[in-house]
Formats: sequence, structure tokens, C-alpha cells
Amino acid sequence: MRPKHPYFEGDYAWIKDFGYYTDGNSQFCYPRVKTRTRNNPYRKSQLRSKHTARTIKKLLALRESAKLDDFKVAVVVLTFPKEVSEWLSQQAGDRDMAWRLFKRFWSEDYSTLDYDSDGQAAYVNLHKWKTEEPVKPHYHFHCIVPNYRLAEDGAVQDEDSNNAYEFVMKSWHKQRGGRLVPFSDKVLDLLKQGWHSRLVAFARRHSLRGDWMDDWRGIDVFVEYVSWDSDIGKAKLMNKLGYQSRHWLEDYAEYSNKHLDCEPPPSWLGSYDNKARVFGWWSSLKSLTEGVELEDKEKLSPVDGEPLEFKYMVSLDGLLHLSKGKLGYLEFYKGQPIEGELTEDDIAWLRSVMEPP
Repeated sequence: MRPKHPYFEGDYAWIKDFGYYTDGNSQFCYPRVKTRTRNNPYRKSQLRSKHTARTIKKLLALRESAKLDDFKVAVVVLTFPKEVSEWLSQQAGDRDMAWRLFKRFWSEDYSTLDYDSDGQAAYVNLHKWKTEEPVKPHYHFHCIVPNYRLAEDGAVQDEDSNNAYEFVMKSWHKQRGGRLVPFSDKVLDLLKQGWHSRLVAFARRHSLRGDWMDDWRGIDVFVEYVSWDSDIGKAKLMNKLGYQSRHWLEDYAEYSNKHLDCEPPPSWLGSYDNKARVFGWWSSLKSLTEGVELEDKEKLSPVDGEPLEFKYMVSLDGLLHLSKGKLGYLEFYKGQPIEGELTEDDIAWLRSVMEPP
């Protein structure tokens, strides 16, 4: 809200008051903020939260209308090696080159991993930067891949006598203890080998070298999953979506506040918008959920993803009175919750950024 680095000169924001919400058990307060420019990191965070809420509402509507009862997602992170990231950051067409590589990987490798990999969908963001040190290039894709695919139903035809499509659950691997995971060890190795082959071909095409080229085990591919079988699962998915959709300015503001002498955002990052791209049936999500109300003002609980009930607007003093002087906080880092209690210094800072009467 009040970044300290000279890069943000004039990009200030003030808190006007707080929106007071409840889910029946807990109370949540969100600041109503006035910003001087569109470049304010907190404004970027607010826009991201609205977009994430709309996406979750669409997925919820699809899950209910198509009866996708056992809805899960694989969270896959595909990282470019250091040599490739550094080279890409020096190219004017870095974003297009990275996305072309991913599209080939998605259509020719990921979608052919096993017998029921076709017809899948994905929500993908390309991050160019490292969260902990955003001034350094660290290109990687964040992918959210649901466990339902669209497959042809030969028993049903449309008005043009073409086979209709239906949602079919993609089989996941059952581990020895009974736990379901997106991939068996064998298929996960195939995924890594496919990504490695794409990277090696790309590196050779551009005369790049690295020890990782000799062994697919030397590349970084991270996989986890989120199961939407509970309110906690829905909240976790919401925060995963929010994390990968964040603007680089949010990370740079936090980093530069701790390193006031750091360099300004490099040219390869400065105009980057981190716009998501969608693949498979996700590109038709809007038409698949036609009629869903997407009211921007409706907030979702960060705890369970359910809609929050708005009560009223309240001042900081009013908020302190309601809470008997004690305010807690809840934030998320890489999709994981962090909570605690605001200190006296934290509350003093809040007073310092309140809009003057």
C-alpha cells in the first residue's frame, strides 16, 4: 500500500474505512482503499482477488451443473533452467517463445502421457521472476489442471450427427496407502522427460548449454494436488489461483521494502502483466457456465471459499472498539495460510495510512 522504494514514488494509497463481513463464525475486515495511480501494488492485489473470485464461482457452477462430484486439480510447476531464463530475459520476444514451447508440450506431451490424457483443461500463468528476489529472471509456468476431461460419447449425437462430448473423470494413481495422486511414478517421469526434451531442443536451437541437458533428472518439475471435497479444499484452490495470478509488482514491493537499495524493475519485467492463458475446455468455461452471476462486490471467505455477508463500513477506531483493541491478520504465502495478531506498531501504521478527514 505504501511501498518505500523510489520506483514507487507517488504510487501511494490511503485507507478510507473498512468493510465488515462475516461468515457466521468469523469476522473479516477489508480496507476500502483510495490509490493515486494504477501502479500501486495493493490495487493490483485487489484486482487479482476479484478475478480469482470470479473464476472460483465459474468452477463451482460447472462442478454443480455437470455433476463433477469428485473435483480435484493437479498443480504443476514447470521451471526453465537458469541458463534459459537468463537468455530469455534478454530477448524481445521472450514471452512468445516461452508460450510456444509450452503449447507444444501441452498438446504433444502432457495430453498424451497415458490413455486418458486427451481432452484435459488447464489454467496457466507464466512467471518470469523469482518470488524471493523478483529482479532476477526465473521463468516458470504455474498450471492448474482439473481431473475431468471432455471425451466423445459415441452413444449421443448432436443435431449435425456428430458425437457429443461429456465430462469424464481422469483416472489418478492410487498409492499403496490408498491415497490418490495425479501421476504414478512412471507417468511423472514421462512428464519430466517430456519437459526436459522440449528444453533441450530449445537450448540447442539457441546455442545454449548447461549440465541439466545431459540428464532429465536435473530439471525442476513440481507437482501437488488440491481436492475440492471440503470447504478447506475450495479455499486452498482459491488461494492457489490467487498466488499464480499475482502481479510481479506485489512481490517487488515486498522485496524492495526490505532492500531499499535494490535496482529498479528490469526491462524484461517492467511491462509484464502476467495474464493467464487457458487450454482445453477451460477456454469454454464462460459458455459452460452461462447465466452465473459474477457480482464483483461479493467477497468469498478465505477460510472456506463461501460467500461472506456484508454488515457495514467501519472506521479504524470503530474496528478497535468492536474487537476490544485486538486485531488479527490472515494472509497467504504460496497458497498456505499465515495468521497472527497485529502489534501496537502495526496498528500505529494503520493509523498513519488512514485518509485524512
